[in-house]
Amino acid sequence: MKKLFKHAYHINGMSCGGCVSTVKQKLYSMPGIISVKVDLKKKEAAITSSEEIETDTLRRTFNNTHYTILEISA
Repeated sequence: MKKLFKHAYHINGMSCGGCVSTVKQKLYSMPGIISVKVDLKKKEAAITSSEEIETDTLRRTFNNTHYTILEISA
């Protein structure tokens, strides 16, 4: 069975359901992303991937948007 990587991130800039949809769309466009669960109230995203994805890579996904992403320490 393949190893899954699960990480939690804080995402600044989300204020509505449309923001959640945009964030999910951006994240699902990345290779290796299996699932994305976004909590608008907490401004957090739980990401499951099939490979380790650097936070800098995730940040670049949000270039040219008003969203910023930061990994939550375990």
